[in-house]
Amino acid sequence: MWKDVIKSIHNTNYSKLLLQAPIPGAGTTWTRNVNHCVKDNRLQDIVNERSLVIIGNGKKTMFWLDFWINNCCLAEHFPNLFHLSNDKEASIDKMGMWEGYEWIWVFSWIKPLWGRNIGLLDQLYEILSIVHINKDGEDRLIWKDNKSGWFSVKSLYGLLSPKLSINSGFSFAGIWKGIVPSKVKIFCWMTIINRINTRCILVWRGILCSSESNYVVCLVEEESVDHILPHCHKHWLIWSKIIKWWGLVWCCPKSFSDMWSQWTSLVHGNFQRKAWLMLFFLVAWFL
Repeated sequence: MWKDVIKSIHNTNYSKLLLQAPIPGAGTTWTRNVNHCVKDNRLQDIVNERSLVIIGNGKKTMFWLDFWINNCCLAEHFPNLFHLSNDKEASIDKMGMWEGYEWIWVFSWIKPLWGRNIGLLDQLYEILSIVHINKDGEDRLIWKDNKSGWFSVKSLYGLLSPKLSINSGFSFAGIWKGIVPSKVKIFCWMTIINRINTRCILVWRGILCSSESNYVVCLVEEESVDHILPHCHKHWLIWSKIIKWWGLVWCCPKSFSDMWSQWTSLVHGNFQRKAWLMLFFLVAWFL
């Protein structure tokens, strides 16, 4: 849908199903977001890997530049042939013709092919032998990570988010089942995924100067989530009292995520109530 919006605003005839280059001459918010995604190599790799182009009449898919066959771009797979082609930006339907009910591939070259390029052309024909053009159908894009085939932001977010080890015991479920106010649950969730606006984040965003990155409580180290919660020596005095109250022996965890994993492995019954009370008082202190 966003492509149709951009095309209607800028009168751009951009038929590619998967964008591989920024859209020129457009400065709207939509277009800037799209161009940013195009320039993000990690995002492009995920989209290319998880998307499947189903060829119909070939009018919406670029023969050389799109990832539409064997999950590869023919321009990258056959750079010599691409360089010699007269139709570098042509769609699939422009690269052949119908003879009755049979589709015939027709290529136009800058100069006659000879030597090694003849062998490359034979390889290209072999790859194209599995393609079946449907003159009555349209090209469409399938998103592999959704049973319906439709793209969803949720599935893409799951692919972009760092994967936690299955054996780590990490679970978000306990956050939402606690007996504390919603703002505390949300704060804990944002802390675990490292989305709190600490001074380190604000310096990285250019809001604060690098000289202002130290934590105001101890003025010893930079203010990060892991330093504020488990590592600051002044806060560790509070942790020590809580651990002593529980009658536990505990080593300082590497990160707040590790701390949460330990909580979820220990918490049960009345113990869970104590854990959430502890978390409530701790977070209330910071809020």
